Amino acid sequence: MKVQDVMGCSFPAWYDKFKKCSIKSLVMPLTPEVLTYLQDDGTLVLPEGSQPEMTYERGPMPEEPTQDWDHCETSGSVVEGPKLEDFTNKIRDAIAKLGGSVFPKLNWSAPKDASWIAFNNSLRCSTPGDVFLLLKSSSFVTHDLTGPFKDCDDSSEADSHVDYCLVLRKWMDINPAYEFRCFVRDKELVGISQRDVSQSYSCIGGDHNNIRSDIISFWRENIENRFPLQSYVFDVYRPAKDRVLLLDFNPFGETTDGLLFSWSEMCQSEDEGQGLSRIIEDEISEMRIEDTEDSNMLHYNERNLTDSNRQTPPRDALPEFRFISDATGVQPSPYMHYGLPVDIRDLSTGQDPHKLIDFLQMKIQNEVDESSEDEEVPS
Repeated sequence: MKVQDVMGCSFPAWYDKFKKCSIKSLVMPLTPEVLTYLQDDGTLVLPEGSQPEMTYERGPMPEEPTQDWDHCETSGSVVEGPKLEDFTNKIRDAIAKLGGSVFPKLNWSAPKDASWIAFNNSLRCSTPGDVFLLLKSSSFVTHDLTGPFKDCDDSSEADSHVDYCLVLRKWMDINPAYEFRCFVRDKELVGISQRDVSQSYSCIGGDHNNIRSDIISFWRENIENRFPLQSYVFDVYRPAKDRVLLLDFNPFGETTDGLLFSWSEMCQSEDEGQGLSRIIEDEISEMRIEDTEDSNMLHYNERNLTDSNRQTPPRDALPEFRFISDATGVQPSPYMHYGLPVDIRDLSTGQDPHKLIDFLQMKIQNEVDESSEDEEVPS
């Protein structure tokens, strides 16, 4: 993966060319003040005026005597939010232009990992404060701002300057069963994956041939000869037959989630004679993922496994379409652990060995104390 591949998937780089087949969006360059605010890892405080003031009517006072609170004083310091009035007003105007609700993201990433912190538990934003809260709480957004090229082979040679922007997309209620991730390698559409791998959707299995056909037609008519990169990943939403919407482009590499495909198989070269079909058969048997090809295609794959030259399926046999056919193939939500306290995450993943050592020592000490109490003889 090269820096130019990542830059080619930046939202401002492709949206104007493909906006007719995508969701209406507005792009706002981030000012230095907003960048500084988003990159600051201190206390989470929303900018002044980003949320509407809460108003309420005071009810009648109770007749019984109440405690006099006049003598009470609050202690501690009050942290004031940054003053980003101009940018906040721009966000407010953009939300109004897009119908009152928006989906926020930066050049590459949306703050999907931060949905747990929102009051509605979603990325639907109706105020500038909603937008700032999600962006400020997202590790994905931090990655965009601090290391977008860290997985690139030529990252050391790259110009680190990026024109960062806030993207607000018109809110659309999307059924995750109809979201799909598509993989293009060397200008060939080689794979389609169910986007939400935390659920099994029966509607996909019953309509897989039409889904695959619609996505292939959409790619050939709208993207194949228009997107400049040789290899890339794109996400689509296919809510009904003959209707497909482009959601996003992503780099072709490990920085992008392969979902039901592994990057080791995706990066296999046709010249090496490895063939997607051989690896796919092993993956399907383990994950119970349904292949959308008909029986003839499956027989082709079986013959391919015993054939000495092991070549990839012909053009009309691609792309492979993977989806979870039953609950045994369901995978954990990739965003679930972001809502846990950092200490719990570190302990569960082993990322901080010092915390694990302290935890084990605490457990040992507790057991020693309990044993000592049991051995005491009552007087």
